[in-house]
Amino acid sequence: MSSLSLQHLEILQRLKQIVIGRVPVDPDQLSPEANLEEVGIDSFSLVELVFLAEEEFNIKIPVEGLRVKTVGDILHVIANGVGPARAY
Repeated sequence: MSSLSLQHLEILQRLKQIVIGRVPVDPDQLSPEANLEEVGIDSFSLVELVFLAEEEFNIKIPVEGLRVKTVGDILHVIANGVGPARAY
């Protein structure tokens, strides 16, 4: 596993919790290096995950043009968006 900042570790743990029972993927497979397609996160599941993350972290993530391939990419997007939800 790559070295993660404390913020990224906390985000990963919260992300795993919101995935349970909501997105059809095993939360134990959500390591930063995990390829989204390989763990079963398709484009529909990704959009659902983005909406759940927005609600959990009180942020706004623009889905249009979002290019993520790994769980680490999602962590980076969330970490950079953490803060009050903004209107786009």
